[in-house]
Amino acid sequence: MNWRFLRALVAGVLLAACAVVAPAGPAAARAATPTRVMALGDSITGSPGCWRALLWKHLQDTGHTDVDFVGTLPAQGCGFPYDGDNEGHGGFLATGIVRDNQLPGWLSATHPDIVLMHLGTNDVWNNIPASTILDAYTTLLGQMRAANPATKLIVAKIIPMNPANCAACGQRVVDLDNAVPGWAQAHSTAASPITVVDQWTGFDTAADTGDGVHPNSTTGIQKMESRWYPALVAALGPATPAATGLHVDGTRIVEANGTPFVMRGVNHAYVWYPTQNRAFADIKSFGTNTVRVVLGSGQRWGPTPAAEVTSVIGQCRQNRLICVLEVHDTTGYGEQSGAATLDQAASYWISVASALQGQENYVAINLGNEPFGNDQQVSATWATATGNAIKRLRAAGLQHLLLADAPMWGQDWQNIMRDNAATVFTADPQHNTVFSIHMYGVYDTAAEINAYFDAFRTAGLPLVVGEFGGMHTDGNPDEDTIMAQAQARGLGYLGWSWSGNSSDVAYLDMTNNFDPASLTPWGERFLNGANGIRQTSKEATIYGGGPADTQAPSVPGTPAVSGVTASSVTLSWAASTDNVGVTGYDVLRAPGASGGTFAVVGSSATTSYTDSGLAAAGTYRYQVRARDAAGNTSAGSGVATATTSAGGGSGACKVAYSASNWGGGNGFTANVTITNTGTSAVTGWTLAFTFAGGQQVTLPGWGATFAQSGAAVTAKNLSWNGTLAPNASTGIGFNGTFSGTNPAPNAFTLNGSTCTAG
Repeated sequence: MNWRFLRALVAGVLLAACAVVAPAGPAAARAATPTRVMALGDSITGSPGCWRALLWKHLQDTGHTDVDFVGTLPAQGCGFPYDGDNEGHGGFLATGIVRDNQLPGWLSATHPDIVLMHLGTNDVWNNIPASTILDAYTTLLGQMRAANPATKLIVAKIIPMNPANCAACGQRVVDLDNAVPGWAQAHSTAASPITVVDQWTGFDTAADTGDGVHPNSTTGIQKMESRWYPALVAALGPATPAATGLHVDGTRIVEANGTPFVMRGVNHAYVWYPTQNRAFADIKSFGTNTVRVVLGSGQRWGPTPAAEVTSVIGQCRQNRLICVLEVHDTTGYGEQSGAATLDQAASYWISVASALQGQENYVAINLGNEPFGNDQQVSATWATATGNAIKRLRAAGLQHLLLADAPMWGQDWQNIMRDNAATVFTADPQHNTVFSIHMYGVYDTAAEINAYFDAFRTAGLPLVVGEFGGMHTDGNPDEDTIMAQAQARGLGYLGWSWSGNSSDVAYLDMTNNFDPASLTPWGERFLNGANGIRQTSKEATIYGGGPADTQAPSVPGTPAVSGVTASSVTLSWAASTDNVGVTGYDVLRAPGASGGTFAVVGSSATTSYTDSGLAAAGTYRYQVRARDAAGNTSAGSGVATATTSAGGGSGACKVAYSASNWGGGNGFTANVTITNTGTSAVTGWTLAFTFAGGQQVTLPGWGATFAQSGAAVTAKNLSWNGTLAPNASTGIGFNGTFSGTNPAPNAFTLNGSTCTAG
């Protein structure tokens, strides 16, 4: 948040906290998280794939006991107990797995660190060229890295084949295997290395298989295990120092016991109001599980001394809150005079390390608030400066969960953090950094919010909304979408702020004068409204909650298609089940009858969803996956195909437009009435038109979310007027400016269909 607090406040004046809470003893370090290994392949891997049993036993016998074989398929009998979870799907093709977008669901359910891939036998059997199989490998690799940027892939030159019904298969395997090393070299990176294991050389289809394809149990599985073992041990490598307390697991934050923790919190401007210590208890009284506390590092405010940091942490713990500590001095560096660097922020955190160490279960460190302004040249250094600050904290022994704020006043409007987050994540030796986006006026539409959230989900990186509000001087944030999507996706959010903002942004106060009995409209919305604190916050288990939930929901039913129009389709599906409870569903869409990539297009708390804004006569494929409160997701459902109707033409909608020019100026007020003249309801609409006289809409307008690019204007429905029954109307409008004449737009479209003038 840009500093707009009491301008008459004398910076640097700090009052000692009244209550001093004795620090707790050092938190016990959590047990190192086992390395998760996924065996990915076909029947050679999974039916029964007893080379996996031998490999697991070999690892146990040689001291590599901290390994967890993962997969959505259970073990099959191999003569002795073993960890047999796997993704060995009999009959599957690499190209088929890609075509049906099956791997992302398996990855989200299992979170592997290392993948052993023996895949392509069935592709060869089906005479698919080696180049096409390698293209599938490339897609699968991208999906692995999206789920975990540090994935290690161990890929096999597959065992030879000589089935009775495929004389050409032997050479086809040779062609594929000869191409694998070059493919691996071209795609291997330092962050996500690829190792090739030669399973072909020395493997005899006559002696080592029973049917020319599958390894036998006398020599075949032993040969395969002997090749996997050294490569896997090398990939396990020296143990990475285990993070303690709160830590990152894939895209999630989890507690030391593995329980997912979703931040639902409030920002408190402590450094300017150090005597407002009652705020901690008041914030907790609404069910909040986190408080983000503003401190000073000494360049502009403070420094907040170690003893006072200890007191703040004590107040968080006394009120059963997770404490996110941030220093505000970095705000707007490169643009705002006197702002501190991230290196100076790192020096501050190291100076108060005595107050932080041992508090890893209760405290996360936010490196620096909005550490760069809008100066593009300075903001371009965000990744290097953030990575270096993280390394300094780790070298000083601070193992806490870290939050890294975005540049560009925290809003990342040039996507610098989005595009470089993986580099920063890799720079953290603990891989224990979460990225924090501040959503104000830049995020005034659902499309912008979802696009940003989607980018981090696709990259497999953890994200929280570190600040946002219901209004701001740079625009009107879409807080409803921010909160709804954060809840649907299991993302944390922290609202700005409890109280004390200066008069120009007083609308961001949640309480009047720190009084919890006097909520502002923003406080009422944030604390008590839909998807707000009271509805969604869950207390950290470190304060006495239950055990971790690691069980993913069952796979939902294949969607059924109904209600097809020229621009929308309605989907419904059989519900998933879960050991605790399903909280919602993600809906994924791919273009065309085949090919293309599935991407999330929406979420639903029920077992139905209407996808709107589609092209007329377009074909789309859909699947759904379930999500529970802990953030576990199911594998994807079966795929349904839908084709929208030809639609179009005038008569499905009618638009009446009128504009009144202001006397003596170049301003005007426009009112627009939209009427559904079709025979079926419109669920979700976007009105589009083009100005011919250079007019400009003055945002935000009313009745819709308006946006303008050049002469083109769009207006998207709000939550309360998104459904228009046949013959129903809704009114929207805006103020605007013009130069010269102010002609009405010539044409309007609703969801791509031309409307008649009315």
